Amino acid sequence: MLSFENCLFIEGEDAIKEHFRDKKEVLLIAGKGFDPRATKGLECIRDEISSLSVCIVDYEDRGVKENKLHESRSEENIKRIKELSKGIELEIKKVPQYSKLGNSKVLVISESVRENFDEKSIQKYKHIIIDISAMPRAVVFSLIKRITKIKNETQKVCIMVCENSEWDEKINPVIVEESAEYLQGFNTFSMSQDNSIEQTIWIPMLGMNEENAFEIIYNFLDPIEICPVVPFPSTDIHRGEAILRYYGETLFRVHNIDKRNIIYVPENHPLLIYRKLYDTVRYYEKALGRDTRTTDGYKYAFSSQSSKLIDLGMLLAILHLENQSIKAGIVVVENQGYSSNEEYLEENNKLYCLCLDDEIFGW
Repeated sequence: MLSFENCLFIEGEDAIKEHFRDKKEVLLIAGKGFDPRATKGLECIRDEISSLSVCIVDYEDRGVKENKLHESRSEENIKRIKELSKGIELEIKKVPQYSKLGNSKVLVISESVRENFDEKSIQKYKHIIIDISAMPRAVVFSLIKRITKIKNETQKVCIMVCENSEWDEKINPVIVEESAEYLQGFNTFSMSQDNSIEQTIWIPMLGMNEENAFEIIYNFLDPIEICPVVPFPSTDIHRGEAILRYYGETLFRVHNIDKRNIIYVPENHPLLIYRKLYDTVRYYEKALGRDTRTTDGYKYAFSSQSSKLIDLGMLLAILHLENQSIKAGIVVVENQGYSSNEEYLEENNKLYCLCLDDEIFGW
């Protein structure tokens, strides 16, 4: 898939229900976790699809270990999923993010996804819906790339997400080990070569409560240029400004980032985000005079502490750049869990669905 220009982006539950009504041979892949949005996609389409199967990805929810509230929410979510799945096929797959190696942990999510999902496991489905609402970023990126790689030409892949920015800002990551790494499967070897002469341009998706992760990734990358991505316009018209105020000292005094480097993207439209990020890298390639005759050049490191829709637009840009042999990778920081005891307001939810398809009007 060389481009995502012809994808279909659907907003709102009513439009999503209409799109999937009477569809057959559908697989819904969702995440198991404490996030109260874990069941929203299934609740939306359960009664619209005549032939539905459900696969729950158990990635060892790290939020459970932080407090009893998370544990209770996780149990309630899986109970609700089982209720909704009565009379249909339900499978729960263990897909761990990390593996123990001595006294340390190793990120193995790419390998876990590859072991659990192959052509045979999805071959009987015409439509594959990946609900990323309650999945960690590393799981989201690895799973979407894997499914789009192994699907056949006739299978349709859709990505569903329940957004609630107000709730996202109430979830605080708990970082213990201050280390970052490249996510496997995204130019991992070429991005992480110690002796590489290529310099790094960093494009971070900024979100609230992530200043610690920002510094960890900066120290890991030592980039020559930083292009922060800020949501504007957004559901909350002041969110972009609040994020810049939050990072102001770090961005403009500590790292001396030129304000012209800031990339503004519409918070709730992944296709426009994809195009903006893709065009930014192509501009740098042209402006910096990449020499395609040698290995000299630049590599582009992306990271995200923002919303799932912005994550999705970022992923599409990376997949497109990879197809053009441009080195674009994803940097992740391990979270030991999440801290939030705030009230979850369901009325702030909005459901979106992005249908990936490289056939014009092939919906």
